[in-house]
Amino acid sequence: MARLSKTMIGLTLALCQAGCAATEMSATSSLAPASGPDAPPAISKVTYQLTADEQALECKKLTGRMQIRILEIRDYNERTRATLLARALQDGSTAVFGGPKAGVDPDSTYARDRATLEAYNAQLAAKGCKTYDLESELQPQDVRVTPTATIKPVGKTAN
Repeated sequence: MARLSKTMIGLTLALCQAGCAATEMSATSSLAPASGPDAPPAISKVTYQLTADEQALECKKLTGRMQIRILEIRDYNERTRATLLARALQDGSTAVFGGPKAGVDPDSTYARDRATLEAYNAQLAAKGCKTYDLESELQPQDVRVTPTATIKPVGKTAN
């Protein structure tokens, strides 16, 4: 039992050190962003490609999917998120012990969800349906406020 405890303590310390190193690296890189000709390229914008099934959806179904996704991510910028240290510890423990990687990087998840909403909105416009003002719909609001497609299509009839 004592030997197992020492192993667990050692492993915990190693994970903490890895998390601290990741936090220090991230903090220094975000405090002084590189600029000029030697700067690394900016992170490319996430895009989403609609599947054939999604392209075939009618306005009502696309609108419903968008309502749900908007409600899921609406207050993302206001939500309390895990610190870099906590995410590094989760990532490290997942690498050592195994397990799901879902939830480790909430910023990437939000970017994918946002890209999906933009693709759905473009599909609504292409079909001549009312579209969403995503900037206003994604602002923090009461959870009882249902997102609504309010922007009327230009020169097309809605399905």
